[in-house]
Amino acid sequence: MAEADHKILSAEIKLGSQYYFYMETQTALAVPDEDNCIVVYSSIQAPEYAESTISRCLGIPEHNVCVITRRVGGGFGGKAMKAIPVATACALAAYNLRRPVRMYMNRKTDMKTTGGRHPMEVTYNVGFKEDGKITALHLDILINAGIGTDISPIIPLFMVGAIKKYDWGAFSFDIKVCRTNHSSKSAMRGPGEVQGTFISEAAIEHVASVLSMDVDSVRSKNLHTFNSLDFFY
Repeated sequence: MAEADHKILSAEIKLGSQYYFYMETQTALAVPDEDNCIVVYSSIQAPEYAESTISRCLGIPEHNVCVITRRVGGGFGGKAMKAIPVATACALAAYNLRRPVRMYMNRKTDMKTTGGRHPMEVTYNVGFKEDGKITALHLDILINAGIGTDISPIIPLFMVGAIKKYDWGAFSFDIKVCRTNHSSKSAMRGPGEVQGTFISEAAIEHVASVLSMDVDSVRSKNLHTFNSLDFFY
C-alpha cells in the first residue's frame, strides 16, 4: 500500500442472498424393502450424502440403504445438501410405518428452509498507481452462513480462488463465516466464486472511476504475468 499513488479506503459492498427457483421443489419417495433395507427416490444432487445420513438416522448399515436419483427437476446447488432432510424424514416415516411414504415441499416452505446464496458484507482498501496498476488490496469479509454449517466453511476458499484472478500486488484478507439466526445458506451456482468475482470487478471498476480510465485498460494492466501467477498460486 505504501507504493501507491492513490488509495481507496473502507469502501463497502453488500451482497444479498438469492433463491434457487428450480422447477420442482424438494421431494422424495421412500419404499421399505426386505431384509431391513429401504429404497429412497430423491431429487438430490448428492445421493451418497443422503445414503449416509439415512443410515445413521435409521440405525442400519449404509449397504441397506439405496438412494436413487432419477431426475433432479432443477437443482443449481439447492438439492445438494438441502434435499437430505426431506429424504431422511421420508425414509424414517416409511421405515417405521413399513409402507411407502412420499413427501414434497410446497414452494413457500421450500423458500423458507432452503436458504440460498450466502449474503456478505465486504470492506476493501485498495492502493494503485497513476497508470492503473494496483499495488495492494485488503479485504474484510463477513459471510452470513445462517443457523447451520452446510458448506459454509469452504466458501472462503472458493472466494479467494476467484479473487486471485488479478495480480493485486500485496493481497491480504480477513474472512469470517458468521453464524446467524437466518436459515442455513448452501451451495448455489459457483458458491463463493460468484461473490469473489463481483468483489474483484467492483474494485477494478472503482479504481477506473477514480482515475477516469477505461475499465478494460485497468483490467489489462492488472492481469497476471508468469511471475505473478507463480507467486499467487
